[in-house]
Amino acid sequence: MDIENLEHFAPYIVIFLLFVWQNNVFVRPEQLEKKHREILDDIKDKYVEVNAYKEFQTHIYSKLDEIIDELRQR
Repeated sequence: MDIENLEHFAPYIVIFLLFVWQNNVFVRPEQLEKKHREILDDIKDKYVEVNAYKEFQTHIYSKLDEIIDELRQR
C-alpha cells in the first residue's frame, strides 16, 4: 500500500475506528466478567439447584406414597 492510498483511505479508517470505539462493538474482558456475574446472580435468585430439586422431589414422592397407602387402607 503506497502513501497515496493511505491518504485516500485514512479518513474512512479513522471513522471506522471511532465507530467501533464509540459503540463498544468489541467487548472487553472486564465487561464480559461483569455480565457473567450478573447472569449467575440472576440464576441463583430465580432457579433452584438440581440436587435441591431432586431432594424435594424424593420427599414429595414419599409423602404421596404415604397418602396413597392411607387411602388404600380405608
